Amino acid sequence: MSTPPQEPRSPLVAVDGGMLVATLLTLAGYLLPWFRKGDGYAWSFSGWAYASLSDGGGWTLLTFGWLLLAGGAALLARGSTAAAMTGVVAAVGALVTSLAVVAASFAVVGEQSALNPMAQLPFGVGLPVLGAGLGLLLATSCRAIVRGETHGRGGPDAPDRPPTSVS
Repeated sequence: MSTPPQEPRSPLVAVDGGMLVATLLTLAGYLLPWFRKGDGYAWSFSGWAYASLSDGGGWTLLTFGWLLLAGGAALLARGSTAAAMTGVVAAVGALVTSLAVVAASFAVVGEQSALNPMAQLPFGVGLPVLGAGLGLLLATSCRAIVRGETHGRGGPDAPDRPPTSVS
């Protein structure tokens, strides 16, 4: 008694480690301190500072939503091109909202007396980590799309493709 051969199926959870690491790196960069108004200030601008405000973070919390979506997409991206594409959308969404939050933070600093006020601000590690994480998230999401299309893993909705022959 033999069993008929079965077609390999994409696993339900197929984690893209690169996307997951990039999402966590972006989250860390968003939460770590970006800069302070001056050396004498204890409060640093960061996503954590906005989220922990006593009256809530308001629209600044949208970045966390995008990163949550990116993390969910990373859990499925190796098995589904649609999930990988969702990762790209989440990366761009996180980029736009975090950029708006950082820009609003710079606007709060106000005018300085120095010629180059940005050079005078005490900066933290958050902005470089945020930038690296967002870039890596976008790159790994695009890579997951290409990988899925190259290997014919468009996901459960993808049309069946006949095997291609190399000439």
